[in-house]
This record gives sequence, structure tokens and C-alpha cells, in this order.
Amino acid sequence: MKRNLRFYFALMFARGTALVLKLIGRKGTSMPGSWAIILCPDFIGRMPKPKKIIGITGTNGKTTVSNMIEDVLEDNGIEFMCNRSGTNVATGVASTLIANSHFFGKPKCDLAVFELDERSAPNIYPYMQPDIVLCTNIFRDSYKRNAHAEFILDILNKEIPKNTKLVLNGDDPLCSSIKPENDRVYFGIDHLDTDKKECDNIVNDVPACPKCHGPLVHDIVRYHHIGRVHAVKLFHERLHVVDADVCCGNEKLGNFADLLVVLI
Repeated sequence: MKRNLRFYFALMFARGTALVLKLIGRKGTSMPGSWAIILCPDFIGRMPKPKKIIGITGTNGKTTVSNMIEDVLEDNGIEFMCNRSGTNVATGVASTLIANSHFFGKPKCDLAVFELDERSAPNIYPYMQPDIVLCTNIFRDSYKRNAHAEFILDILNKEIPKNTKLVLNGDDPLCSSIKPENDRVYFGIDHLDTDKKECDNIVNDVPACPKCHGPLVHDIVRYHHIGRVHAVKLFHERLHVVDADVCCGNEKLGNFADLLVVLI
């Protein structure tokens, strides 16, 4: 998107807000971005961005994974911007872009790592297309906010850009089924002594395979629907077993070091 007078007015107003907050000793890390989006709703789309953007999303573990990646980048002397001190919604992304840019908006570094709230996808991805998106897992979380895990899955399927490479949790049947046409790799955890063979939850959010819609049989249950599964589907009174690796195309990474190579 081209930058116009409205964008520059919003940018300068946001910078002034950040300066005032600093002078009075307040943090208010998302307030500059809030004003920028109020004054220019497509502010994130018009704001110049780093050459490479990594997004971390999912229901649980976004902050932990983001912090791990950021710590590794810091230890290796790689310059980057992140929203660690702000919020993971659109206003926090806007504030981070503002705080890490020169006067007229040019980014100060070539890499960004953003923790992104999954429900905020419609307010972020249309304006900022990450090169890589890592999804930790998908759960229903708050009933009032998310209703059902498939509601979150549907949002991500609609909003994640087609050219974004995905790093997905291969032990989560929902997470591993996001945007099947996108380039992807998977990560997972090897068998643990605490793993079970049956899912004993009262509520089962993933009773069927998101891809072939056959009933899922658990081989390993870590907690809730996280673990290893295979799908069983009945075709013309014949039982057809689809292994999870084949059904979902899981290509797991070996360890966290391999994951960082993909991200960086």
C-alpha cells in the first residue's frame, strides 16, 4: 500500500503519544499503535516492514516460543524487532513497527518476530504477510471468545496468506491441517513415559480427522487431542485405515536447532 497524508499524520501522532508516555513515566506500549490504527485503519498495511517477518501463533505457548526464538537471536547478535513488551494484537504490532522505525517509517532492522493472537488474524494478515508462521497448537480456550477449536482453525485457514511457509505442531491434528496448500514442515515430541493410549477427556474437540473426516484412533495421547493418531474411514463397507503421517503429510523436524534453521 502507498503511504498518504493520513498515514503520515497517524504516524506522527503515534510518535507524539509515545513521547508523552515516556515523559510522564508510563509504558502504554500498545497506545501509540492504537491511535495509529484509529486515525488510519490500514496503518499496518501502509507502514514499511522488515524484509523477513516470522509470526508465532496458536492457543497455548506463543509467548514461550517467541521468547525462545528471540533469546537465540539475541545470543547470536542478530538484530530484530519484536512485540515482547507489547500486545500480540494489531495495536501491538503497529506499536512495534513504529518504535523500531526511523522518523518517516523505514524499519531499523531487516527481521521481525511477532507473537500474533490467533483471533486477531483478520486484523493483521490482510495488512502484513509473514514469510513464516509457526503455530503451536489449537484449542478452544475461552468458550465465550472462541466457541470451538474449529472456529479458530477456520479463521487461520481464511486469513493466513497462501505464500506463507508454515511450521506446525505435527502432534496436533487441527494444527497440522492448517492451509494444506501452503509449504510446511512439522515439529513434535517423541514418546514420553507419561503418554496414554486413550483420551479420557469428557469433551473431545477432535473426534474426526480434519482432512479425510474419518474417526480418529489415538495411538499416543499426551493431553486432550495432542498426541499421535490415525484415521479410520469406511468406504463402501470396507474399513480403510489412513496413517496420520500419510493423511496429514507430517514431516517432522528433528529438534529445536533444526526449527531455528527453518525460521532464520
